[in-house]
Amino acid sequence: METRIADCPLGAKCEEIKIEAGKPMLYRCPWYVQVRGVDMNTGEETGNWGCAIAWMPALMINTANESRKGVAATESFRNEMVKRSAQSQQVQEALFVATQQKLLQGEGKACE
Repeated sequence: METRIADCPLGAKCEEIKIEAGKPMLYRCPWYVQVRGVDMNTGEETGNWGCAIAWMPALMINTANESRKGVAATESFRNEMVKRSAQSQQVQEALFVATQQKLLQGEGKACE
């Protein structure tokens, strides 16, 4: 079975050449846009023309994937900060204990 793209549901044509004042003019639907990007599988740049309304599902999926990547990066950063904070807290506690021991043994001076 052969599949063909139907006409625009709004009754327009994506591109149409009309003759005005003896000169050909190209009329292009404002929703007929070129989406440029990089093919994830090959790494090649692509540029495909199509209806903006028809592009919406693919672009929404892409947006969701990019959001997921951002969330993962933020979570990774948060986990690293928590780990570093715990290490810093351990160092501060060790310094506090060492300072307290010196004060109790009379080796240091208390701040005045």
